Amino acid sequence: MNKILYILFVFCLTTNLSAKAQVCQLALKDASSLVRVGMNPHPVSEGDTVLAYQLLSAIDRRDIDSLKYICSVYREKANNDKMKEKAWGALSYIIDRMIKESQGETIKERNLLSEDLYRYFSDNEFAHLRNYLVIKYELNNYRPRSVKEHINQRTFYDDFLMYNDPGRAEWDKTDIIMSRIPLSKGQKVLDMGCGFGYNAMQLAGVVGATGTVYATDTEDSYIKHFSSFVKRNDIRNVIPVTTRSNDIGVNDSLDCIFMSSLYHIIYTWSREDERSALISSIRQRLKTDGYIAIVDNYNLNGEELNNCHVNPNLVIAQLGFWGFKPVEMSPLSSQRYLLVMQRDDNYVVNRRVESEDNIPVITINDRKSIVHIGSLDSYDITDRGIDAAQYVYDFMGGGDKSLAEIAISKYNDLIPLENFGGEYSALQWLCEAKTADDETRNRMLEDPLSRSFYHYLTDDSCKTLRYYLLHKYKLGNDSIRMLSDSLLEMSGEVGRTHRSYLEDYILALNPKREDWENTSKIMRELHIGKGETIADIGCGSGFFSARFSREVGDKGLVYAIELKDEHIERLTAYVKENDISNISIVKGKEDVFELPEKVDKMFMCSLYHIMYGVIPDNIRDGYFRSLLRHLKKDGELIIVDNGPVDNDKLPYHGPYITPELIINQLSFYGLELKEYVQIIPQRYMLKFKFR
Repeated sequence: MNKILYILFVFCLTTNLSAKAQVCQLALKDASSLVRVGMNPHPVSEGDTVLAYQLLSAIDRRDIDSLKYICSVYREKANNDKMKEKAWGALSYIIDRMIKESQGETIKERNLLSEDLYRYFSDNEFAHLRNYLVIKYELNNYRPRSVKEHINQRTFYDDFLMYNDPGRAEWDKTDIIMSRIPLSKGQKVLDMGCGFGYNAMQLAGVVGATGTVYATDTEDSYIKHFSSFVKRNDIRNVIPVTTRSNDIGVNDSLDCIFMSSLYHIIYTWSREDERSALISSIRQRLKTDGYIAIVDNYNLNGEELNNCHVNPNLVIAQLGFWGFKPVEMSPLSSQRYLLVMQRDDNYVVNRRVESEDNIPVITINDRKSIVHIGSLDSYDITDRGIDAAQYVYDFMGGGDKSLAEIAISKYNDLIPLENFGGEYSALQWLCEAKTADDETRNRMLEDPLSRSFYHYLTDDSCKTLRYYLLHKYKLGNDSIRMLSDSLLEMSGEVGRTHRSYLEDYILALNPKREDWENTSKIMRELHIGKGETIADIGCGSGFFSARFSREVGDKGLVYAIELKDEHIERLTAYVKENDISNISIVKGKEDVFELPEKVDKMFMCSLYHIMYGVIPDNIRDGYFRSLLRHLKKDGELIIVDNGPVDNDKLPYHGPYITPELIINQLSFYGLELKEYVQIIPQRYMLKFKFR
């Protein structure tokens, strides 16, 4: 049933879910990750763009021969697409119907959802299909009115085509799923994350006319479309509801909650407070013997359905701490599984894995996820944070000094309460430096990195910093943000990637980083010697590379390895400005590690959670094997990352990974943990050597 681990899952749970100790142990059999969320589920290739141009032209000319060719290509792509993450199947369906109608055939579509899909994309001379092609592939010199509009509209189209693919029943095993969900006529079920209603409509057939299906989603545009569909077709047992990420949004007593391709997001993407509130709301609205039915994906070494997966035993473990017991775990196909859990307030289990042959074991003893990824703009953007950012933005735009003083005061209040390790202290520092007298500012800028940081963000009337604040905190309005993008010649993903880079840059080069991270302790614990060679993997704009450079001296060498071009450009400029000769900047690759020599130390900071929870197993495996060939036999691999914390501690504002996941995964590559150092409660260091 599962390729990567065997499990004895265990829970101790009292009726109030708080009193007794709980533990769940997972024994790992190989280096596979237990959970992954793909960052780009809808990539665009050059060939895809060429085909889109051809389709757009064929629609304009009603060129039947070209349409037939394109339809056959999309159909072949759909048949060969194991991951089912793209719109090929739905597009081939739409084009096929277009051809048949152009040839005068009468189409009698019995599936309401398929009819709705075609109607939507074919109305007004296929206006939405044309718009999809232009936006998705940025055809005809497309420029969005706003980046937000571009992302939202493109995602709407992508999801609509993928979720309501007329061929979905076959690859998603819909009939099997519906036959195994513990539901009967007249009951009430909630389809969480319903999208455009595919599963909600299947569930409506299961519960019948006397039952009720609540179809919920956090995307209001999806719910508006599905609501229109329900009303137009006079479907009376389905109720679409827009919800929030921390509440299911329905105040009825439910027999079952269903979620498809959602729990991997809840597990890795949701913030701890949001996930906790969401599951709490599930318990409150679910009957005492009600069920949760979860459909999600197996790990298939980089070929997972929809580019993501979560091991069912992680789900079982987490929900077990909430008082849900597993009652069925069944494979639907080689890609998908159905997990059914039942609410049971008296469910108390306590078992442990007896480790044999040194098999690594993961111990879970609370409700938290053991790895969290998150996304750009997802980290604690609160009303108070927006308020403070507005003062910084106005001050940096030429406003009175008093605006900076207000921002500084607001950040003094905020920093102890939220955004730990985030950018608040960096923004505060910039206000302090900008308003300081010349002597004080010169002292603040004595460190070359701080000086580079200050000038990069505040030169040219603070254009770069103001651009970042404007978009990160959604200040102003769409027109103002669109104008700022056009001034920087940004659009679509380019603008979003640029803002992601700026977020990384501000977080990493924060001149107050020592205050929250205790950077000096990290440097002491590294024990860097003169003349050593160090690979700084994922170096960003050089926060640690610059420090390593000073430690290794003229006879040593730092390889600063980075994937993102903007970080490389900034670090290159810094190295040149400061005439540094012992930093060698290397453009990294995602699938292979390459250096001209073996090194004494390899260093990764705030990177491993990405390698674990985002990179496919096959890519990561190849990368690590090539990486370790460049580590000297007595060399060290050093990893610094963030971990979950006790409930009385302010957690790191962004991603984290429990250290046991790293330790166990690397053991399969012949690496042994030699030292664990707790830098601060939120941050740790792991030192590995070859066994």
